Amino acid sequence: MLLRRKVFLISLVVLSALIPGTLLGQEYPSKPVTLIIPFGPGGGHDLLFRAVTSVAPDYLGQPILIKLMPGGGGAIAADAAAKASPDGYTLFAGGNTPNSALPAIEGRGKGPDQLEAVCRVNYNAGFIAARPDAPFKTWKQAMEWMKANPGKLVVGTPGPWSPIDVVWKYLMKETGISVKLIPFDGGGPVIIALLGGHIDVGSFLPIMYLPYKNTGKILPLLTLDDNRLPDIPNIPTSVEEGIPEATTVNMLSRPWRGVMVPKGTPRVIVDKVATAFKKMTEDKSVIAMIQRYGDQIHYLGPEEFSKVWRAEFEVYKELGKVYKK
Repeated sequence: MLLRRKVFLISLVVLSALIPGTLLGQEYPSKPVTLIIPFGPGGGHDLLFRAVTSVAPDYLGQPILIKLMPGGGGAIAADAAAKASPDGYTLFAGGNTPNSALPAIEGRGKGPDQLEAVCRVNYNAGFIAARPDAPFKTWKQAMEWMKANPGKLVVGTPGPWSPIDVVWKYLMKETGISVKLIPFDGGGPVIIALLGGHIDVGSFLPIMYLPYKNTGKILPLLTLDDNRLPDIPNIPTSVEEGIPEATTVNMLSRPWRGVMVPKGTPRVIVDKVATAFKKMTEDKSVIAMIQRYGDQIHYLGPEEFSKVWRAEFEVYKELGKVYKK
């Protein structure tokens, strides 16, 4: 009899803990939801999430209000999101810098231990190109040249610890090559430096190469993705070129954008938000909007996104131990 009573009491405790979250999930959302964007107006995050959330009332039942909170490489906004009430009414538009690079390497921003993965919305593949007068014409030839000439290749990246900057650090660690990395403030300045002959190789987003596709001014070497890109189908992938650990390299090269919530948010709400975003990203009007500026959707649900994010975060931590000064 005593044992049965203990079991009954334990069951009541468990049910009392579950019922509030369940009821909250059933009622959610009963008012507009806020999405914090950690960068300024007009950027990739802002454009993408404004397009996707424009149809939020149709799929979530409430509008999603955009709140721009730039500063600190996204760390300020990430901190604010992590401190918000875990009730689903504050979402965070996360990315590599505020949620992987900064927390893993510098202890700023918020990583997978402080925020909960809801879904990845998209990513952009990395791209590597050279000056047309480079002493190599393919990636394999470039690898041979780098091994024979350690430290001589000058490589421009969109910034320190940007996704493609991380790829080069990872390649140096894994293959033994040595290059001189020059960080710029974004991919645009990298292309200008490449066109001006100030660097030997540039790393940036493929869409930035398209205006120069038929000019002969830039020599494309490699697409850092699993599949060739529709706009430049003649450029081989890292898998085709036999890059060591190509899967990890591709993962690291991708500037991604995803949705997160504070830790402790009930799973029923996480699932509801993830489902709504999946439907939003499948909406034809949304797809048409983002295709106008050359973007695509690469949706991942909570479990898949969480795994990819965690894997990337751990690689950043290891690289930070090697390269952080």
